[in-house]
Amino acid sequence: MKRLMLSDAERRTLRDMGIFHPHPRVRMRAQGILRLSQGLTLQETADEFSVHLNSVEQWRQRWNKLGLTGLYEGRHTGRPRKWTPQQQQALGELAHSEGGTIAALLRHLKQRHDHVSISDGTAARYLKEMKFSYKRYRYSLKKTQPRGVRARRQDHRGSGPARP
Repeated sequence: MKRLMLSDAERRTLRDMGIFHPHPRVRMRAQGILRLSQGLTLQETADEFSVHLNSVEQWRQRWNKLGLTGLYEGRHTGRPRKWTPQQQQALGELAHSEGGTIAALLRHLKQRHDHVSISDGTAARYLKEMKFSYKRYRYSLKKTQPRGVRARRQDHRGSGPARP
């Protein structure tokens, strides 16, 4: 196998990325490319970083093809959401107006027949993203008040006659 040849600028950049880059996987790949340029084999580099031989081969191929950008990962998108933003908004509006448990909210939305069924956990995650919270002693949504209303109520409590 041919030794990986790097310029001085690439070597310095990879050394700095191997130490200072915020993402640990990018640091490991940069150090791996440096080790390959120093003459280590793919297997020796894989053993040093405790990764599979195929991973190091992919690092080398991506370096040859893309250069420095080959060290970065692509997006990991995962599964698409079951509900559209409009359906999530409808859940939020119902939770704000009606309150109650998540199961009751989902039953109410199921009667409309325009929503795909989701689990309670998914609905709870959607509501949490919309800044809803739960009371600890009850499994129903807490109806939050605007901060100005809460602050005014506290001011009225303390506005009585002064104590000696």
